[in-house]
Amino acid sequence: MGVYAISVDTIFSHNAFVEQLGGLPFPLLSDFERRAVEAFGVRRDDVPGYRGMPQRSVFIVDRSGIIRWAWERSDTQPMPDYDQLVAEACRIAGS
Repeated sequence: MGVYAISVDTIFSHNAFVEQLGGLPFPLLSDFERRAVEAFGVRRDDVPGYRGMPQRSVFIVDRSGIIRWAWERSDTQPMPDYDQLVAEACRIAGS
């Protein structure tokens, strides 16, 4: 199982971010052209000046490429339940 983070920021921005954090234990991928944002259906055009910005979200995709669990930010849940996320990832990885 692999963990990947995707952002619409540039690779240069990612490099600076990773350096500031002192490294990350997983790849940080750039979706500057917003292809993943479109494919996963999380594109937002409601924020002035940030057209095509993604909705904060988490997807767990199985080895066959099927989305098995998803979370999207909402007003009532601005951050995912990390215990649930880890439990789901472990369950899916074990199947």
